[in-house]
Amino acid sequence: MAGLFGLSVNQNRQKDFLETLFLGTFYLQHLGEEYCGLATSDEVQIRIRTHRGLFWPSFSQDIDGLEGIAGIGYCGHAREPLLINSRLGRLAFCFSGNIQNLGELVGKLKRQGHFLEREDDVEAIAHLVCQGENLVNGIEKMNQRVKGAFVLLILTDKGEIYAIRSPDGHWPLVFGERDGMVAVASESNGFDNLKMNYFFDLKPGEIALLKNGEVRIGKFLPKKREQICSFLWVYTAFPNAVFEGIPASIVRKRLGAALAQADCKSGFWADVVTPIPESGRYHAIGYHQWLCNTHNKDKPLPIYDELLLKYPFAGRSFTPLNQEERAKKAQIKILKSSESYAGFKVVVCDDSLVRGVQIRSEIVPKLKAIGFKEIHFRMSYPEIVSHCPWGKTTKKGEVIADQMSIEKRVRFLQINSLRYNQITDLVEAIGLSLTKLCLDCLFPRREHHS
Repeated sequence: MAGLFGLSVNQNRQKDFLETLFLGTFYLQHLGEEYCGLATSDEVQIRIRTHRGLFWPSFSQDIDGLEGIAGIGYCGHAREPLLINSRLGRLAFCFSGNIQNLGELVGKLKRQGHFLEREDDVEAIAHLVCQGENLVNGIEKMNQRVKGAFVLLILTDKGEIYAIRSPDGHWPLVFGERDGMVAVASESNGFDNLKMNYFFDLKPGEIALLKNGEVRIGKFLPKKREQICSFLWVYTAFPNAVFEGIPASIVRKRLGAALAQADCKSGFWADVVTPIPESGRYHAIGYHQWLCNTHNKDKPLPIYDELLLKYPFAGRSFTPLNQEERAKKAQIKILKSSESYAGFKVVVCDDSLVRGVQIRSEIVPKLKAIGFKEIHFRMSYPEIVSHCPWGKTTKKGEVIADQMSIEKRVRFLQINSLRYNQITDLVEAIGLSLTKLCLDCLFPRREHHS
């Protein structure tokens, strides 16, 4: 999932436009680190710049000349925004999601005479949209042909932004506002620092138009089964992000508490609770808080300590699409504490277990070097048994739970025990009904018809 940000201001707020667009896009850096880009419109033309690498160092000295009243920003794995010069005008596109029938669409576009240089999701989407009689009609026609899940921002040379959430609702778009400006983003984590109020979530299938600092909802795309990704609250989003009115940090603490309760019921009690940073921090806080609130005086309360340290300049190891790059980042990002816990029993909290490679090769050896005699892993997300058909990060054949039993996983990871939350714990922690949540990665893969 890439980070998308769109901003529209009225004439009275033009002086705040560039700084707000810059910071709003920057606060989505955690969703993608390979490429970044900005496109702006002054109601006459579109200006666009893209870079390979992190957003702040790329754009802190390259923002002059992007003045306007509407703009979109991107942080992700592709070079975006993508500029298209079409019969509907000059348009800039930002995309996040996964188009399952991409090969079929690209082949058909080529047979129709379209020239595609990249042959990726955003380019196929752009060409499909531009076949419409107008933008809204093009969006409708594109949606009829696409199988998959997506969110999309389209900037026009007239200073308009179209924000679209696919009818399945797997990926979110949220709105923030302050006087004279409105923003749309993949998540709300930066709104407070932008002095924006969390406004509303775009509903599945809605097409929103942002213009002159205001937003209005246009057409609805035909309804499909609506299910938002449950993993957003557990890992993907920044901890202070809010979706459907539910903060991610609260969900993570509830999941940690559920694990602590299960351990307590089974008679397991650790000496130390520690997270894998940064993904496991709020899960570990929830685990420890539950023990504090229900402390049995007959047993010493476990110590909460952060013994694995993420080097802050190492980046995020889950977002790269290439396994070799993920492994390289994992190797360099975690440093062990210099303290000794010789002879102690530790519970290590994290969001999920997907491949297990980083835990086996990097995390467990560092915990053993600290001196722990027993290492017990607790995963807040239930067992992931298949790849995600709606995103791009996990692929077929990479999921450890699809390859070996829990007992074999424990031996493979070289730890003492492994426990997961159940699906009922996840649903209760989020607080939405089971039918509203996408849990597809928790079940064996089946064919999906969008």
